[in-house]
Amino acid sequence: MGKNDALEALVRITNERLGYEPTTPSEFNDLLLRIQKTTGDSLSLSSIKRLWGYVKYNGDFSQTTLNILARFNGMKDWESFKKRIEREVAVTNDEDSGFHPDTMIDTGRYKSGDRFELSWNDGKGCEMECVDHMRFRVAKSRNIKLKEGDIVTLHTLCIGHPIYISDIDRGDLHFASYIGAKKSGLLSISDV
Repeated sequence: MGKNDALEALVRITNERLGYEPTTPSEFNDLLLRIQKTTGDSLSLSSIKRLWGYVKYNGDFSQTTLNILARFNGMKDWESFKKRIEREVAVTNDEDSGFHPDTMIDTGRYKSGDRFELSWNDGKGCEMECVDHMRFRVAKSRNIKLKEGDIVTLHTLCIGHPIYISDIDRGDLHFASYIGAKKSGLLSISDV
């Protein structure tokens, strides 16, 4: 996979995380604010516009810019992002079966009090807090049917795939299951 393919994948995945493709100055400013809130680092408006093709640019993008965008999308840095994309292309060529790259997380690794954020298309997502082995409280909810305070069972998370949750307790109510991110799959999983 060439650098341009990886850059296109980075832009596409960022657009999926946002739920739209930025085309106006206010949308690019919104993206910059989200990047800063998520990563703690700032990017310039001109760098983002060049990367998205809004402003014509034939040069290379700085390693810092690419690292920040990769971290915004849940990866350690640009090199990790490129490797993940390459593995996903190699692993997913068989439509019926295959191995998952390191984008899969066993939630049994989380201990009581640990938090992580999940994001998918259209600005949807949630923040989860571990309350017991594979049991989580929805700490924050964004545009989804799960509500803050719901207690759920969650076993495995995987970038690019839906989220499957079982045993949802909401006060006196109990729901057997919930499926989120059916169309796009999870775009990011990041510790809070």
